[in-house]
Amino acid sequence: QKKLLDALSGPVQSILETGERDSWASIRRLYRRETEHIILTFSDSLSEYELDQTTSVEMVLELREHARCTVVKKAREEAGNILIRMKGRFSTVLSHDKDLMPRTWIANEDIHAITREARLAALRLMSVMAAVRLDDKPDKIDRALMVSLLDGGPLCWKRSIEFTSDPLASTTWQEVLRLILCSLWFTRHGVRNKLEHFMFVQVSPQDTLITPVQCKSIWRQFKAETEYPVAQAILMQEAHRRSNNSLPPAWTILVLAILGFNESMFLLR
Repeated sequence: QKKLLDALSGPVQSILETGERDSWASIRRLYRRETEHIILTFSDSLSEYELDQTTSVEMVLELREHARCTVVKKAREEAGNILIRMKGRFSTVLSHDKDLMPRTWIANEDIHAITREARLAALRLMSVMAAVRLDDKPDKIDRALMVSLLDGGPLCWKRSIEFTSDPLASTTWQEVLRLILCSLWFTRHGVRNKLEHFMFVQVSPQDTLITPVQCKSIWRQFKAETEYPVAQAILMQEAHRRSNNSLPPAWTILVLAILGFNESMFLLR
């Protein structure tokens, strides 16, 4: 069990801290590889003892369960720090460009688009941490969170979907299986059709790390605590624009550079 703890705990934490979309795929590969390796070694050591088959199988199953519990425990610890992780991810994306260079907030920076990109990165991090995914079952937590929480979502969702109830007003992801009344506008034909759309999230309560209603609460707190850096960016951009407007025309600067101050003043007279 100590070997399993050492082989899984640290690497699982490192993977979850990255918050990439394939984080759980990486964790599954790690979990299966390390678990099978240690179980094989353990089974070989059991052969030295005269144990019946039932006892050996039970011990192996116990070891496998311990491996799973190790991963789940570490995931729960990381989920408890999700707000801090989200704010860190938001700050990184907001204040650095794609080349990881600090933003200067000059006039041509689209602060609204950058803010949305930073929030999306934070939201995806929360979707990774919302549930344990060791069984490789598909879910739509990422989609559910984007539709329910992210401002300025896809145009088709914003204009055409009417939710019969709040998709995140639930304590389990299983309850996110709900009927959503969609109103789809077909602009080509000018016809409005209604259809039933199911959003299915296959996550059991046992595998839930952050419930839907907790996600909503965390997101509300996250937005409140990240408004200040956005406001600062807007102020810096406005200050940059004002400083540019206070400069003399470009042709004046060019004349000064070529003729000098005295000659330029003589021409202006």
